[in-house]
Amino acid sequence: MLAAMKLLVVVALLAACGAKPPAASTAAGEAEVVLPDVPFDKLDHKQQIAFMKQKVMPVMKPLFVAHDAKEFAEFGCQTCHGEEAKDGHFDMPNAKLPKLNFNDMSKFEKEDLDWMKNEVLPAMAKVLNEPMYSEANPKGFGCLGCHTMEGTP
Repeated sequence: MLAAMKLLVVVALLAACGAKPPAASTAAGEAEVVLPDVPFDKLDHKQQIAFMKQKVMPVMKPLFVAHDAKEFAEFGCQTCHGEEAKDGHFDMPNAKLPKLNFNDMSKFEKEDLDWMKNEVLPAMAKVLNEPMYSEANPKGFGCLGCHTMEGTP
């Protein structure tokens, strides 16, 4: 279950990886999309891909690799979005990530739950420029941005 829990993330989100974005250039000479300052869900598909490459991957990959370098040595789009990412499908939440039951999280290692709660979740919310979920803010970014609940397909 440790490996399954580590697939969590992140992160509601996302339309990631895939196509090469057009526009401004980087130091390496590769084209880079200039992103507008709008919420993620207001970006078009190419901009969402660019956002994931420019903003999410540089933050999330080191968090995952630091947690388990062996497990996440190949960290990429498929880590959160599943194998479907190879075909350009980035739907979130991802029903193939470990399913959550907030009444009983005993199937997960405490270390992994703490990592998700204290590192992954706040980092993803910050990258997305969204407030975190709380009882006072139930519309904030939370676990169910990436995961589904037990009992759901």
